[in-house]
Amino acid sequence: MALHLVKEKENFINEESVEQIPELMNACLFYGPHDIRYEKVPTPKIRDNEILVKVKVALTCGTDLKTFQRSHPILIKSTPSTFGHQFSGVIEKVGRNVKNFSTGQRVVALNSTPCYKCGFCAKEKFSLCENLSFLNGAYAEYIAVPADIVQYNTYQIPDNISFEAAASLEGLSVVVHGLERSQVTSDKTVCIIGTGSIGLMFCAIAKLNGAKVISLGRNAFKLELAEKLGADHILNIEELSEQELIEKIKYLTDGNGPEIVIEAVGLPETWELATKLVSKGGLVNFFGGCKKGSKVELDTYRIHYDELKLIGVFHHTPKHVKIALNLLNNTNFQEKISEKIITHTVPLRELEKAFLMHKSGQAIQVAVKP
Repeated sequence: MALHLVKEKENFINEESVEQIPELMNACLFYGPHDIRYEKVPTPKIRDNEILVKVKVALTCGTDLKTFQRSHPILIKSTPSTFGHQFSGVIEKVGRNVKNFSTGQRVVALNSTPCYKCGFCAKEKFSLCENLSFLNGAYAEYIAVPADIVQYNTYQIPDNISFEAAASLEGLSVVVHGLERSQVTSDKTVCIIGTGSIGLMFCAIAKLNGAKVISLGRNAFKLELAEKLGADHILNIEELSEQELIEKIKYLTDGNGPEIVIEAVGLPETWELATKLVSKGGLVNFFGGCKKGSKVELDTYRIHYDELKLIGVFHHTPKHVKIALNLLNNTNFQEKISEKIITHTVPLRELEKAFLMHKSGQAIQVAVKP
């Protein structure tokens, strides 16, 4: 799927739209931790190089759950604020300078875009861009997509990809990035710690790559989903001591341990566990981001003498977005996402219910429909 390029100007005039757009729209606003309100707010206006999308599906995810629980230093600049960043929909209006999109098209816009100008972008390390711009506000009837994201990170979605599956593109893209950096191949065993949406996506795509997969979690419902997504072995870490877990995983890997361990939780204790499970010469991907200032204790003797490779992976890049979009064209894979990872659907006014289901472990991702 090609990226669509346009030139940017700073006017507000735009005329092409599908239907009469209301002055006010329904949206869920973040007022503070555990305080979100369903209200009428002004429908966004767009500039010449922007598009207005009528949201069909917005998903809950770990980032938005954390925002709901404690706010977010980057995504929430002031309150009250719209929020939500994984979505898909239909273009309702286009700015007059937008040439490669038109009203009525089904699209997915990513939650950010690199600047393509800084030193990291020059080295094609786009996830480390010093000027990443972010898009927030998907828990609403409409969302305005800014010019740079229209230019670099908005994609038309074919009719064979559902709105639900398309909305998962951001999550899939970061997982594809993480798997590539982890060097997952068919001759390796991958142990994935965590059975949230990201952990389950890691499981599904690692299995698609032919790897042997061991899934670790605490929730029986989520572990069953991991098994349905292809995990060769599932282990509930609540039922085993740490030493029992290490021995069990060695038993499942001919006494060596897995060549790759991916931590998809974001807690210091699971970061530490990951380094204890991996085989000699193995790789640990600290994919789950811990709270700022978190500290971990690692066995430096083991890191040195067992030649462990420890990496961190963050965010997505344009390359990995394209790969993820192609994955969604695979009908079987798309069904896995839509049926096993997106487990529930609620109307927009019940967004708080969706977060509580997500938090309690009853749901993986919830599709929120305006």
